[in-house]
Amino acid sequence: MAAISSAGLEALHEAAASPEARPSAAQLLPGAQAHEGIPRLERLLLATALKAPRELAPAAADLVRAGGKRVRPLLVLLSARAAAPGRRARGRVKLAMVAELVHSATLLHDDVIDDGLTRRGLPAPRIAYGNGVSVLAGDWLLAASLELALRSRVPLAVESLVRTLRRLVEGEARQIALRGSTSFTSDDALQIAHLKTGSLFAFCGEAGALAAGAPEAVRSALHDFGLRAGSAFQIADDLLDFEADAATLGKAVLADVAEGKPSLPLAIALKRLPPLREEMAQLLRGLPATPSVPAASEDELRRRTREFAVRLNRTGALGAARRIAEKERDAALTALDRVPQSPTRDLLGYVAQSLLSRSR
Repeated sequence: MAAISSAGLEALHEAAASPEARPSAAQLLPGAQAHEGIPRLERLLLATALKAPRELAPAAADLVRAGGKRVRPLLVLLSARAAAPGRRARGRVKLAMVAELVHSATLLHDDVIDDGLTRRGLPAPRIAYGNGVSVLAGDWLLAASLELALRSRVPLAVESLVRTLRRLVEGEARQIALRGSTSFTSDDALQIAHLKTGSLFAFCGEAGALAAGAPEAVRSALHDFGLRAGSAFQIADDLLDFEADAATLGKAVLADVAEGKPSLPLAIALKRLPPLREEMAQLLRGLPATPSVPAASEDELRRRTREFAVRLNRTGALGAARRIAEKERDAALTALDRVPQSPTRDLLGYVAQSLLSRSR
């Protein structure tokens, strides 16, 4: 796809959410941002993006400048501190950067796969620079993350990152295979949450422990904490797709339904009310209820999508999905019990709690 005109970009800016509305690491964990060096990390991330080849640097830098929650690097930094209280964890900043660069790379790739229009409340880089540049910029960030993991000199960090990248790709492949399907299950949706989001959060916990030189039991505990916290985070994000409006969320309401992505609340609703499967199939095809009627207009499809959401809500699927997210969160908190008690461990617990209480 070619880059769109400046007028088109301006229209997207107006349609997207305000960047100030996006929750940051500071909002998720008051006071921890400055203490853990997130402002310095922001500068390092931008400097890394700008080192990309000149054809790719603007796309990579725009995504970094757009901000984000920075939950992943914060988890690396906090995990390193919690894994060995009082000990300096060399390499933890580089591994925190690795976590965010990998996440940024997946966003660049996801927007191409999903034909995304906005990202973090701004036009997606693929809109401004084209699909090819967005894909290659993501590839470059992945290469940069591998180099940083190597330069961190943290034993087993590269091996952990490679395992994580494999799981991320597996999760994306699984999601693509189910796209447009109306027969996916809750197990399918939860597996994708574990692979696509939980795996990188798990890396964050494990990477911090590796940087701290923590024993295997603590590394395993922080890995499990990240996996479950990340899964809870993904389910909460799926719920936002049905509960938030476009101005709050920074993307179209029910975008995942329109794109045919499997999600846990949707899987639960389709099982509880099977007639929704055909209704969803019609929405995905963009067709009316009877073939003799002309194809529905955009406004009509939007209206029917919202009506679909209302019927989905009445199944109680959102509450059921939230209870599963709460179980994932509780499992994350249980995993923390195997980490030495400290104020930082308590902060990690607060992160897990806050991931379910956010409204955007």
